[in-house]
Amino acid sequence: MKKSKIVLFLALGLSMGLTSCYESMEDRAERECKEYTEKNCPTPERDNTILDSLAFDRATRTMNHYYTLTGPADDTAQFVGNHAQLHEALLTDLKNRTEMKIYMDEDFNFGFIYRSQKDKQLVLFHDTLKPGEYK
Repeated sequence: MKKSKIVLFLALGLSMGLTSCYESMEDRAERECKEYTEKNCPTPERDNTILDSLAFDRATRTMNHYYTLTGPADDTAQFVGNHAQLHEALLTDLKNRTEMKIYMDEDFNFGFIYRSQKDKQLVLFHDTLKPGEYK
């Protein structure tokens, strides 16, 4: 009798411990975006691009990447009529990013927002990649 009570107690304790440690994919995405932003952003400028932050939008299940474009890349003319080519480039890059695979497996969306350094209110390019595109 004593042994069965101990086993039951251990089993209940283990199940409660596992339940309290569970983190949903949405929780994980939100946490990892926040941690990455706090530790790494803004990133150093590379190819006229600065990653300002990552943020997870629970309502749309979208992992948003916010960038600032500098120098010659900070020009609206470069984006006119080039949406399809830029979309394909982002899609190819996303498919090759192994660190995003866990989120792709969960059918998350991935947003990319590029702002002007000269005019912070100006969005030069905005695109969202959806599961049907990257799978």
